[in-house]
Amino acid sequence: MLYTKNDLNVIKDEIEFIDTAIIPVVDIDMDNLSMNRAEHIEFIQLIIMMLEKQLKGRLLITPLFTVVGEDASQVEVFNNQLKEYGFKNTIVLSFRELSLEGIPVIKINHVPISDMDKDILESMVKDEMTIVLKEIIRIWNS
Repeated sequence: MLYTKNDLNVIKDEIEFIDTAIIPVVDIDMDNLSMNRAEHIEFIQLIIMMLEKQLKGRLLITPLFTVVGEDASQVEVFNNQLKEYGFKNTIVLSFRELSLEGIPVIKINHVPISDMDKDILESMVKDEMTIVLKEIIRIWNS
């Protein structure tokens, strides 16, 4: 489920079944790595859209959570809000290692996608989504 009015109405009534929130965290610093960061944003959006199709009705994909610099502490604040709302599990997806108290982080692999053939890109997204999906299932079972 996505962070839309319609999906949030369903979640409000079905929170015991839709028990996991996925928080995609991306860096948006404007520096010499901005082009890579833009690719990261594009790639993570492709992954989460495919993931949402696979697990529709079981999780909420939050909007992209943007971070400037090294301080990702606001992710913990958002995590606390999601927990208070009723989500049993919250999971962060990120391209970098994040040390967040009590929040599992799944690290996404950097894949240079800018000049990639469409079929290869779809395959890479599917492969990365499969890795993320397996990790989510592992978290659910732990």
